[in-house]
Amino acid sequence: MARGSGSPEETIEVRADQAGIQLLGIADARIPQGVRGPMEEMYARWLDEGNHGTMTFLQRHREMKFDPERILPGCRSVILAALPYYQEASWGKGRMLGPRGGRISRYAWGRDYHKVLKTRLNTLKTSLGQDFPGEEFLPFTDAGPLHERFFAQSAGIGFTGRHTLLITHEQGSWVFLGGLLTTLALEARGHHQIPENPGSSAQGVCPSSCRRCIQVCPTGALTAPFRIDASRCISYLTIEHRGLIPEDLRALMGDWVFGCDLCQEVCPLNLKAQQTGVEDFLTIRAQGTQDLGELLSMRSHEDFVRRFAGTPVMRARREGMVRNACIAGANRGEKTLIPILREVIREDSDAAVRETARWAVAVLEGRSTGSQQDVL
Repeated sequence: MARGSGSPEETIEVRADQAGIQLLGIADARIPQGVRGPMEEMYARWLDEGNHGTMTFLQRHREMKFDPERILPGCRSVILAALPYYQEASWGKGRMLGPRGGRISRYAWGRDYHKVLKTRLNTLKTSLGQDFPGEEFLPFTDAGPLHERFFAQSAGIGFTGRHTLLITHEQGSWVFLGGLLTTLALEARGHHQIPENPGSSAQGVCPSSCRRCIQVCPTGALTAPFRIDASRCISYLTIEHRGLIPEDLRALMGDWVFGCDLCQEVCPLNLKAQQTGVEDFLTIRAQGTQDLGELLSMRSHEDFVRRFAGTPVMRARREGMVRNACIAGANRGEKTLIPILREVIREDSDAAVRETARWAVAVLEGRSTGSQQDVL
């Protein structure tokens, strides 16, 4: 499409479609102080209360969360993109998890979404650079400092649900977010607003009486509507947290070994979600259910890479996945895993993994987890 054959916004929409991006929105990079001030205060308070756990990078990003110009000088607009990833789970619609099975969140089944979305955004950047010479375009995914959910709502893509995730009209909350910062001045499709104000979004709101996401969370991570203590979230514990997981949380984590989909699975606004058409997500690399015995048998980084290379599961590292498998096995009461857990205690190179395996054996044998009894 030639630069002069339509408005800049129309050109961007066509180029995005050509790049494989159908859910698109545009937000003003400059937030009115009446919105930005409260948002920065809420975010600072969330950090100061320790809700981010050990994710120290969030502290480093705090000054840039709501200020795109700190990331791209001269930034005028934020182009937001959403890529759907929903697939029906093997444990869905009454089907049971197989024996010795641990669950992996849907978003991690296929190719790493950072790579998939970033590739499409780079394609979009290249074509827009040709359409608008002299303007800058900087791609980003959730690896960057920007508060993507806030800008996605401002861009008209969706609204913030009580589980703190963005809910789109097309795919519910089963979407990945990314976009482009640009020096190009564009017409925004929405307006900046405080997501936590129920009813403030022109994009929609959660049903007034619905609290399903809050009620289903076993660890109490959703402390109130629009409030999450990430340090208690199963996704954080299984992916981001390094070392020992607090013992009082282990029994609440169920059989999740990477991530958690519970709050999304019960959301009534996700019922309309259709299976993604993104082939990279449909090409299964990390099965939705994993044999816990096989996870416990990973003894080296090479074992881990052979099993999960190219998937988001790499984020947890081998030590995290073996630790998580110990916890899932104990929570499922899988006594057949005791011999493998004893091998982990004797042979694993990581102290936190060995200690978690000791705890799991104690649970499976019905002993006090605080006991110093030899479990070898």
